[in-house]
Amino acid sequence: MNHTSTEILFEKFEIIDCLKKDGQTGVYLANHIFLSKQIILKTLNTDGLSDKTILERFKREAKILARLDHPNIIKVLDFGTYNNFFYISFEYFPGRNLREVINNNNLSTDDKIQLIIQLLRALNIAHQNDIVHRDIKPENILINSTQELKIADFGLALVMNENNLTQSSTVVGTPSYMSPEQIRGEKTHQTDLFSCGLVCFELFTGRNPVLGIDVGTTINNILNFKFENIAKEIENAPPPVKLAIESMLHNNSSKRAISVSEVLKFFGEAEDQNITLIGITKIKKTYRYALIILITAILSGTVYIKYFYNIKRSTVNPTALSNNHLQTGPENITIDIPRGNKTESKQDAIIAKRLIKADPDKNVDSALKTAGKVSIDCYPWAQVFIDNKKIDITPLHDFSLSTGRHKIELVQPEFPTYKKYINISSGKTASININFEEMVGYLNCEVYPWAEVYIDNKLIGTTPFTRPVAVTPGTHQLTIKNANYAPVSKVITIQAKQQSSFSYNFQGLKK
Repeated sequence: MNHTSTEILFEKFEIIDCLKKDGQTGVYLANHIFLSKQIILKTLNTDGLSDKTILERFKREAKILARLDHPNIIKVLDFGTYNNFFYISFEYFPGRNLREVINNNNLSTDDKIQLIIQLLRALNIAHQNDIVHRDIKPENILINSTQELKIADFGLALVMNENNLTQSSTVVGTPSYMSPEQIRGEKTHQTDLFSCGLVCFELFTGRNPVLGIDVGTTINNILNFKFENIAKEIENAPPPVKLAIESMLHNNSSKRAISVSEVLKFFGEAEDQNITLIGITKIKKTYRYALIILITAILSGTVYIKYFYNIKRSTVNPTALSNNHLQTGPENITIDIPRGNKTESKQDAIIAKRLIKADPDKNVDSALKTAGKVSIDCYPWAQVFIDNKKIDITPLHDFSLSTGRHKIELVQPEFPTYKKYINISSGKTASININFEEMVGYLNCEVYPWAEVYIDNKLIGTTPFTRPVAVTPGTHQLTIKNANYAPVSKVITIQAKQQSSFSYNFQGLKK
């Protein structure tokens, strides 16, 4: 392929620049033609692909990111296939990676603390969704000009309790940022904490404390790592930073912080609350640090007691302890239902529980046998809601449902919600296959000086819009409102896969 600024890939991406390319993969800065916005496009040529796990990792990264909606995690916009290519499009986040930031060394202490907090928040959300990144390093952390941070590249991420693509003995990751248990091939959320501790230490000192002259030396340094050997290098760092780094940098995971939320407490972040003492800019810096130090003094005693308590409980599996702190709701609790000599999968267990609740006389086997199934494929991805309950991200295949009528909703942030009622029959599979882009048209709305835009009396947003709005094809009532002017309404017709424009100038029409 000849990559020029006029090249169109997959009939909707206009290539602006090729950022990286090898034999089978490419990364591009592109313009999404339909959405009129810049995006990052990642492609994989599946022709002659010798290692099939590469494709599975590619798909997994898209599906994992679709599950994570957080301002400090790079957002996936869509993914799909085109001929022999698989592609993912991500939000375009202009800036530089943390490696460049560390090398320039021009950040204030406050800026560095804010970056650490953002990094921890992102990891906390990932872990709450049972996702372990496994490749936390400066190159995978992006920073923009206003010091906003986003974690990128979930290509090596692991979803706990799902089948792994690699054998348990396979080691994946970047050697100089691995944890001891990652080197041993163990699965635990705490591996990201060790990697995060290395990154935070490097942010404040400019060096990676485990990096050796070669891979062998680096791995040996990790396996024999002792925090006390490097403690003096951060003795002048603010107390919350020192305590946070120390809590993460233990090569024995039983002495390490159990969860990211424990580390966030050093920075005044209350668990399950969006409170950040460092983020309260109206408080003078001196008082902010005083508050942080006071809270840290209280918390540190509790944390150290926990550390000594965990050491005494050497027979307890630290991974199991970690998992106990990562439940996000009833649907995420593993339900073990005996069935012969094996245990039901999480999905079947939850479905069986619902079916048995509806009919207590049924057992697990009969409940599942009398159920039907639904399979859902859509482009791009969407969140699946069945009977008003969030189930998963598409694709969703052979999902068990009780017989009868069910409401299906597919929610995609760039498109109108798709709704449909389906009838499930015993032993049969109902299928849904849709393409959002073929189901909508686009409205480009320009209003001066500004306006709230309503379509069929529903507020769409306030101009100026950064991209055209996806609208269901058909006739709609468009209304624009500005508090200083009389509302303006117009009937518009939207055609599928077509872009319509509306412009209006309120000037001179003041009430």
